[in-house]
Amino acid sequence: MRILPKSARETKEQFFGKRGWTLHTILVFTKRDDLQLDVQAFDHWSTDTKQDAWFTASSFDAVFETLDPKPKWIKIFSDNGGHYHNSELMTIVANWNQWYDIDVRGWHFLEPGEAKTSVDSHHAQIAHSIKRYIRVGYNLDSGEKIEDAIKNLDGTSVAHLEPKRNHVPVKTISGITKLSYFEWPIEGPFTGYIQAQTLPYIGEWAHYSPADISKLIEEPLHKPTPDVSVHTKPNSIWNFPMIRAKVNITDKSNKTITFESTNRPIDTNENFPLESGWALRSSHKYGQRGTGKRISMTVKTYLEGFFLAGNVNKTDRMSAKEMVIQLKQLAEEGEIQESEVPEIKTVEGWITRYSASLRKESAEQRVMDGSRDQESVGTSKRSKNGNKNTLPRNKRQKKQ
Repeated sequence: MRILPKSARETKEQFFGKRGWTLHTILVFTKRDDLQLDVQAFDHWSTDTKQDAWFTASSFDAVFETLDPKPKWIKIFSDNGGHYHNSELMTIVANWNQWYDIDVRGWHFLEPGEAKTSVDSHHAQIAHSIKRYIRVGYNLDSGEKIEDAIKNLDGTSVAHLEPKRNHVPVKTISGITKLSYFEWPIEGPFTGYIQAQTLPYIGEWAHYSPADISKLIEEPLHKPTPDVSVHTKPNSIWNFPMIRAKVNITDKSNKTITFESTNRPIDTNENFPLESGWALRSSHKYGQRGTGKRISMTVKTYLEGFFLAGNVNKTDRMSAKEMVIQLKQLAEEGEIQESEVPEIKTVEGWITRYSASLRKESAEQRVMDGSRDQESVGTSKRSKNGNKNTLPRNKRQKKQ
C-alpha cells in the first residue's frame, strides 16, 4: 500500500509529485478455541518505496521476531503480486525453519479477483482513518504521523521498518508463473525441497531439490536484519467467530455430491467435479506469459512494406493470413529463416498495434501543422497592423 503526504490545506500542485511511504501489512490469525480467531495486524511503514521480495522478507522477519509466543507452524495466503510470487522469496522461505524454527506448511497465491482477503478490509479501514485524521486538521507530513493516524485500529501494531539492501540475487525458477501453491517439507524424503503445484492438491508436484536451489544463487542466502522501531501496542483486540458451512454440490443428474476436507491429491485424469472446459494453467498451450514468438526486425520490415502498400492502393491490402503466406514464400526463397515466420494471431496483433501507431503519428502531425498555420496567421496580422499604424504618419508628413 502506498501512502502520500497530505495536509488539510494544499493545492493541486502541492499534491502531485510526492514520493510518499510504503505501508506493508501482515495479518496473523491465531486459533483461540474451536469458536474464535484472534487477529494481530502488523503494519510497517517505510521510506523505502521499492516493494520487492527482500522488503517482504524483512517485514516477515520483523513479525517473527515480535510474536510471543512464536508459532510452531504457519500457512500463508496472499495475492500473486510480483513482490510475493517470485523465485527469490520462495527460495528465502526455504530457510525459515532454520532461521526462525517455524514450519511453513504452505503458501497459497490468490489470482486477481479470486478473493478479497481481510487485508483488503484492513487497508480500507486505514484509508478511512487517514482521511479522518486529515479532516480534523492534522497534516500527514511524516511517517510518524501514520502511526498516530492508525494506532487506534483494533489489534493493530505499527512500526517503522527500513530494510538493509544487502540481499543475494536469485535466478528465476522455471515455470513459477504456472504455480500457485508452494510447500517446504521439513520431514520425509523431500526434506529441504521446494514443492509446488498449479492448485493445492490438484495435479502433479513440481520438485526442486537443494541441488536445484543452489544453482539459483551464487552465494549462500542470509537472514534479513532490517532496522525496526518498537511496535505500538493495540488499544483493543481484534477477533471474530469461526464460521463453519456445509456445502452440497448437485451435478447435472441432480445427484448430491458430498465433499470432505482431506489432503488427498486429486488426479486430473479421473472424473473431476467441474464441467468440461476447465483446465489447469500448466496444461495451457497458448496464452502463457513469455511463450509467444517475438517478431524479428527483418520480418517487421517486410510486414511494414505489406501494410503500407495496402495504404497506397486498397487493391494491394493484405490480411494477416496473406502476410504469413508471403513470409513463408520468402522463407522458401531463403530471404528469411523459416523459424522467423510468426503465426497468424501474432501478425494480427502486430497489425493492430502498427495501425494505431500510424494513426497517432498522423494526429500529432496534424496538430503540429495546425499550430504552425496559426503562428503564420498571427505573424501576418501583426505585420498588417504595423503597416496601418505607420500609414497615417506618412500622410500627415506629406500634407505638411
